[in-house]
Amino acid sequence: MDNDSQSVLQGDRARSLQLGMFDMPKPQGWTIERVVNLMAGAVVLVTLILGCERSKRWRLLTGFVGVNLIMDAAVGWCPSSVVLHHLGVPTAAERALEGEQAS
Repeated sequence: MDNDSQSVLQGDRARSLQLGMFDMPKPQGWTIERVVNLMAGAVVLVTLILGCERSKRWRLLTGFVGVNLIMDAAVGWCPSSVVLHHLGVPTAAERALEGEQAS
């Protein structure tokens, strides 16, 4: 094999390690964006069940979570993301900067 074909193979291997199923990038740890979506989904499912089984008032919390998700999409932050940042969970941008500095 010549050097060109070896470098192409190495590039393909590096690319396959960075990409997961359907050629989507593999997540590199838990960032605020992922944790907020995880928490919101869990709260929505739990409050939906509680709203059906216990009291319809639980649906107010479901609505509150929906409003926070809309605010996060429109503005780029929500109350839970501020709390998570204070707890030390990095944002995707901070994680990218860490990766660039390590290289």
